[in-house]
Amino acid sequence: MNLNRFKNVLITLLVFLALYQTSEIWFEDTGGSFFTLFGRSRQVSVESGLMRNFAFPMRIVVGNGSEDFHVVYSGMSDNDVRAFADEVLLAALSGGGAARVTSPDFEELLKGSVVIYEYAKEMSSMHFVKALGLGMAAQPAIEIFNRILFFADDSGLNVYFHNRYTKSWAGYLVNEPTALEEFFAVTNSAANLSASDNIRWSSSFLLGLDSDPYNNLFIPVWGDGYYYPVGEARPAHFDIADGAVKSTIRANLMSFFDNPSAVYDASIAPIFAWADENNIVRHFPENVIQYISYRRDGTNTELLDDFAAALDFMAKRDLFLTNDIYLSGFEERNNERIFYFDYILEGLPIVFADSLRNSIGELTTNGIAVRFRDGNLVSYTRLAYEFSVNDGIRERANRDLPLYIINSELDPNSLESITLAFVAPGIDRLTGVGTMNLWVDFRMWDGMSSMESLNTNPY
Repeated sequence: MNLNRFKNVLITLLVFLALYQTSEIWFEDTGGSFFTLFGRSRQVSVESGLMRNFAFPMRIVVGNGSEDFHVVYSGMSDNDVRAFADEVLLAALSGGGAARVTSPDFEELLKGSVVIYEYAKEMSSMHFVKALGLGMAAQPAIEIFNRILFFADDSGLNVYFHNRYTKSWAGYLVNEPTALEEFFAVTNSAANLSASDNIRWSSSFLLGLDSDPYNNLFIPVWGDGYYYPVGEARPAHFDIADGAVKSTIRANLMSFFDNPSAVYDASIAPIFAWADENNIVRHFPENVIQYISYRRDGTNTELLDDFAAALDFMAKRDLFLTNDIYLSGFEERNNERIFYFDYILEGLPIVFADSLRNSIGELTTNGIAVRFRDGNLVSYTRLAYEFSVNDGIRERANRDLPLYIINSELDPNSLESITLAFVAPGIDRLTGVGTMNLWVDFRMWDGMSSMESLNTNPY
């Protein structure tokens, strides 16, 4: 009798613990978990080389002196322009360049061969040199910058760190013997890519739309008869023709767990979810996946450590992340850091239509968000689509953007940025495919924006 009572008490206790674990997992997004009391924790493995990606620009602009430019979002993948520019940066900051005492001439710069690194968020010089693996003595004499300029003049090859908003700068003259020759070869090769695509970018200042070259923006322009590619978005974890098969989604998400055999079903309709003692992964009907970890080790980390850990996590855990991405922003507040990433297709960013943003609510405002707390990766949220180009569909671009700016109420001096992007409106519930056309996003200094299609009838 006493033995039976003991068994009943033990079973009751185990049921209580199971219910407690499930409730903690579902209703506490990133807080502490009961199971951290047992000291189960994991130090995220980090490859120090991943820190270098923090110094990668959001996009690269290349001109060869013809007053036409090539613009590409560089992402995390290698390309010839960045490979060369990074070598020049290392040479300049490692003692191979002499400090310049004159400010850059933007008008002349735009008329000649140039490479421009543009960053989504203001870059700290301290973080920048650390990302490159250099010591603090290598910091340029500018605290914050948002673009790097590479250009040639009579003296040779120049590298300028520049803050567009404050117009402050720090410049170097690079004395490498072959640097200038290689620079012209790289800019000529890259800028010619635009001609093959029958699309180019023009300078708002050189077109006479801006009075100040420091506020120059690059505007996409296309020749007669230009047909732009159409993108497609598909759910990353299932084929809608087969339905949202739970077993398929489960199999695809097991890479987030160390031991899939220890995973149990924690689903609450209409959300699929699986968990173990330390983590949960949810798949929402809006094609958002969310990973939450309750492991804690209390290790203090720096910004670049967390950034590298985010890339390492995505590469090793999210096996269905196939598109290139770029760092579109980050936040630091109290003991948390959040890194935001967005997708790239055909060298252009993907932005989400309001209809799609409204459907996913507060789950994520970017393609990917990775949150750290006290050095621990506590959540990973991704709009889980695969993006591709439909080679069989092209749309004609019939909108003259410079003329549109002139004839519209847009004041060029009020524009902070102009972005050519694929717009993802979500997927068709019948076909499982979302069609993405190219649009132009005009963003104002006051935070307002205006989206314009490349033609007058985009859908």
